[in-house]
Amino acid sequence: MSDTAMTTQPAASLPSFAPAALFAAASILYMALDASGVEALWMAALKIVPIVTLMWLAAQSLTGATRTLTLAALVLSATGDVLLAVPFDNHFVFGLGAFLLAQLTYAGNFLRAAEFGSRHFALRGIAVVLAALLLAGQVLPAAGALAMPVAFYIIAIVVMALAAAAHRSGSSLLFAGAVTFMVSDALIAINRFVDPIPLAGTWIMLTYYGAQALLVIGLVRADLVLRRA
Repeated sequence: MSDTAMTTQPAASLPSFAPAALFAAASILYMALDASGVEALWMAALKIVPIVTLMWLAAQSLTGATRTLTLAALVLSATGDVLLAVPFDNHFVFGLGAFLLAQLTYAGNFLRAAEFGSRHFALRGIAVVLAALLLAGQVLPAAGALAMPVAFYIIAIVVMALAAAAHRSGSSLLFAGAVTFMVSDALIAINRFVDPIPLAGTWIMLTYYGAQALLVIGLVRADLVLRRA
């Protein structure tokens, strides 16, 4: 069953407005300050406010192992956000490691409800693998000493996206979140290793926050679909 089937469900089944409003406001504020060149340690705290609001949404809307794994992935993501934002030796590698664990946690969550024999998985999966191969071909030769950890990360996010594509709810939101996460990470890699991207920070954070929101809302809707199937 796809997300379109959820349009007839009562509004009370959907996430409440408050976390969504706080998420949007905090995301816009952080991106605006970041784009204006504000550099301060407190920006790292502001950066994770949208992720904390998604934890709030997940905690109130999901249940059981799905909620536990989603919260774990969000905590790891917030940890990665802070590690990338606070300058210290090898902070990029530590941040990459935190996000790698987040991707694997998301993947494990999605694999609990995976069906790999469907047509939509085959079509989505081919697109994901081809995009990842193109990205790897551009980034890995330029990554130097970081080529190995970057390669592991690319594999992890591909596994996450394939697991989202295989989710038996057929959730288009879930898959869109996974693909948007890939886009965000591709922007980081290209901007760091290949060529600078104009307004890179804004585009990276816009796609990152969008991806996390799509994944959480997609999980909420998919959970409702599966429980009512």
